[in-house]
Amino acid sequence: MKAENIITYTTDFGTSDPYAGIMKGVVLSINPKACQIDITHSIPSHDIVHASFILAHAYHHFPKGTIHTAIVDPGVGGERKNIAVLSGNYFFVGPDNGIFSNVLANETIKEIREIKNLPFISETVSGTFHGRDVFAPCAGFISAGKKFSDIGPVLDNVKYLDYPKVRTETMSLSGEVVFIDSFGNMITNISEQALNSFTGGKPIEIYFAAEHFKKISNHYSEIPIGNPLVLFGSSGYLEISMNGGSAASYFMTSIGAEINVQLI
Repeated sequence: MKAENIITYTTDFGTSDPYAGIMKGVVLSINPKACQIDITHSIPSHDIVHASFILAHAYHHFPKGTIHTAIVDPGVGGERKNIAVLSGNYFFVGPDNGIFSNVLANETIKEIREIKNLPFISETVSGTFHGRDVFAPCAGFISAGKKFSDIGPVLDNVKYLDYPKVRTETMSLSGEVVFIDSFGNMITNISEQALNSFTGGKPIEIYFAAEHFKKISNHYSEIPIGNPLVLFGSSGYLEISMNGGSAASYFMTSIGAEINVQLI
């Protein structure tokens, strides 16, 4: 895997405070040639599950060798470890709190290191801003070509979130809403692959809240404006959406709401 100068950021830092900019300044002090890209700094505060989903949606669209830095860290300064992960295609830098659960489920993990050694970690580490003092230096020195093996001791594994699983019975498949985007699209944990494997091409009906869907649409305009629909969105997961509106507002439901697929 070719080393790259690309570093991405997925955080809950927002854009009104200086934290994201400070991290970029630290990186540029180490590697002035680094290309730094924001995936988002608008993760809801402390929402690790949300961040894990967003990162999984975005990370594989970047060139191999990209360093993905993800920081949603309610346990900062506590007992959780600071980690760097080398997969078959990418680097991941952040707290060991489950934030990398979804991406690493799709990647081959080659090596995990705890970030402990200078210069990958600052000599003085704040108890509240590991983004500046741990993760930015680590990402910066990886991008500058420092050896991954120098980061710190090897770890055997990373923490995984207790992510909701799809439940399958003889005639039905059930999942739930795991993410709601800014348009009000309600994204479930049912992947297109999982659904196709379950149905085997047989006809289905889909039940969500008080609605009953007889087909999966290909795009929004198949349904009249103001009406709900189900489709596979760009994430590759089944979504409950609304043509010209917010499905979340229409259904007045939230993350965890169940969706049920029935064979007919």
